[in-house]
Amino acid sequence: MSFRMFIKFSRRWLQDRSTAFYGVILLAICAGMLITGLWPFNFRPVNNVTWLGDRNGVNFYGYATIIGSDAWNKEQKSLFPDKAISLEIWLHPLKETGSLPHILTLYDEKTPYIFFLGQWKSHLIIRNRTDDPASRRPGKPYQEMGPSNTLQKDRDAFITITSGKEGSVIYINGKLARSYPRNQLLSAYNEENVSLVLGNLTTGESYWTGYMSGLAIYNRVLTAKQVFSSYQEWVQKGAPSVEGNSCIALYLFDERKGTIVHDHVNSDNQLVIPEIFKPVKLTVLNIPWRHDDFQWNRSFFMDVAINVVGFIPFGFFCAGLLVKICRFKISANYMITVLLGFGLSLAIELMQVYLPTRDSSLTDMICNVLGTIMGLILYQTTVLSYSETVHE
Repeated sequence: MSFRMFIKFSRRWLQDRSTAFYGVILLAICAGMLITGLWPFNFRPVNNVTWLGDRNGVNFYGYATIIGSDAWNKEQKSLFPDKAISLEIWLHPLKETGSLPHILTLYDEKTPYIFFLGQWKSHLIIRNRTDDPASRRPGKPYQEMGPSNTLQKDRDAFITITSGKEGSVIYINGKLARSYPRNQLLSAYNEENVSLVLGNLTTGESYWTGYMSGLAIYNRVLTAKQVFSSYQEWVQKGAPSVEGNSCIALYLFDERKGTIVHDHVNSDNQLVIPEIFKPVKLTVLNIPWRHDDFQWNRSFFMDVAINVVGFIPFGFFCAGLLVKICRFKISANYMITVLLGFGLSLAIELMQVYLPTRDSSLTDMICNVLGTIMGLILYQTTVLSYSETVHE
């Protein structure tokens, strides 16, 4: 059988199918879409954070996060009065990835964030919001810095970041790695309420994999000598001497059990390890290209293609069913098909808001509607055009 004969046979076969046939196929397609869109139906996933057990620290793996308390925001005075900060963090990456998982985020319910630390492959990436157009990355509302090959898989890395009016300096294992005279980490901090999120993006979509064994935050710039001295104390004693160093938070992760990480400076400023993974901020119909780390890469276009192609069968069989059971004009049937495709996609995307492991995306919905339109066009140009030719 030639290809042309096969197409002709297929058109005739589809034209002769009953209403029940189109209805059953359409129900099967809708069920498949719901299963695909909502899998694995886990509305209360476990938060994948565990204590290391044999030493201080926690292990982030899969969808996981640790969330700061509101104790900072109860203080009457500013956390960072001079927009100066020093941060020490002890990490052990277990994975290198082409995405940009968030390790630590200082969050004020705005985007871009005040700042975040992330990992891209083996590189440390630090981004902070800035109001100075001259210091921003081209076309972006943030600054970026970070030394290369800092976060190598299965190796400890003790990172110190100091930042103030004179710029930012990054130290690795107590030694100077790189300085950034024009980058001030807290340049956009305006004494608003802030939250600390560890191991993930606030929306839960970008999780980091690795161990975290210590975290200290100071509201002043440490000198190079203080940075090295503090590093030695972390290594030899397991904790720095914080007296007189303007330390506002110190987490040693030495509990080794439970759901609370205690602050050894401020007893009220605890970190919480939720038993159930739940993002700090739920996103409805997320627009991916508005994210700081969005890339027009192969993964994005593959996702677009899947969402378009996945709804073509829905458009095809929905149009076919409506043509058989409705006495409306063809154009009205097609309009109903598009609206039903929009409704089904919207329902899936809204349910995904409450599925922490899925992403409610406006892009997906647009692609689904486009796939529906392509499906009904395919029906029009094959089955209906064949029917009209036969009747003539």
